[in-house]
Amino acid sequence: MMKLFSGMALVLFAAFSLNASATTTVPASANQEEIRFGVGLDPAFSPIYYAAQNGLFEKEGLNVKLQLLAQAADAADAIVAGQNQVGGGSESTILTRATRGDVQAFAIYGKSDRYIKLAVRKGIEKPQDIKKFGVVPGSSSDFVSRQLIKQYGMDPSQIEWVKAAPPEFPALLARGDVDAYFLWEPWPTRALSVGGTILLNSGDVGYTYNMLAASTKGWLDANPDQARAIVRALNQACVDIRADPEKAVIATQQATKIPLDQARKLLQDVDCVVSDFTPEALAMYEEVADFQYNNGGVSKRADVPATMRSGFVPDNVGK
Repeated sequence: MMKLFSGMALVLFAAFSLNASATTTVPASANQEEIRFGVGLDPAFSPIYYAAQNGLFEKEGLNVKLQLLAQAADAADAIVAGQNQVGGGSESTILTRATRGDVQAFAIYGKSDRYIKLAVRKGIEKPQDIKKFGVVPGSSSDFVSRQLIKQYGMDPSQIEWVKAAPPEFPALLARGDVDAYFLWEPWPTRALSVGGTILLNSGDVGYTYNMLAASTKGWLDANPDQARAIVRALNQACVDIRADPEKAVIATQQATKIPLDQARKLLQDVDCVVSDFTPEALAMYEEVADFQYNNGGVSKRADVPATMRSGFVPDNVGK
């Protein structure tokens, strides 16, 4: 997905780069202002791809233009910069940006405790064998790695923390520059091609990432009906995808250009469900906010209640 996800960022990085500036336009009524919706190139964004490609935003009277970016962090940054009105990302991505500017999440549209996995090099048979841990600073990769250290009673001061971007880690693992990394797909699966194995997933250390739809307080205050319409469109996308998972596969392939068989495999670990913020989810976000601040990832702690804004998800959504 992460921040941390966002939250929260698929096949080949080269393919992502080729598509990073692509856009998809959804026709809409002429009297509707354009809504620029930033997303990363990742199966976790499949309901947004599907909604755009199948006219679900248009059916809600919206004029949505998708901005396909390399990763969820870019989508969140574009909200802060005022370039896009709406974006998607993991809870960690959104919380990080909320410490820098006006960002508010208004719905959950996906979650999983299986999509983020621990890839290890040959010779690493248990977490306690890890001495060099690869992380994406401040992301869900960072958070879940520290959760693993805590759960297995390991001393974080005895770990060499290697910071890099996700596409770099398979090569670092192959060279032995890192012993392991906890990342969202496709990077754990890419480790298999360089002799690595997958040891655990995030659920094994108590973490379920959430993918969030976010905007700004200003836009949400001025456009509550449009925000609710976006939620309804995403919910319909998830209803369709749960009934026929192949729809998410096709939508992801069209948006990211990854092979269908790879998209199909990766999407098995993504749960497409729209909901408001539950007490359990908010409690997890508080843990993430504490982690980000206590580990120096942000200069001030994110205000979770102010960042996660309820009231935009109809009662019958997600049922």
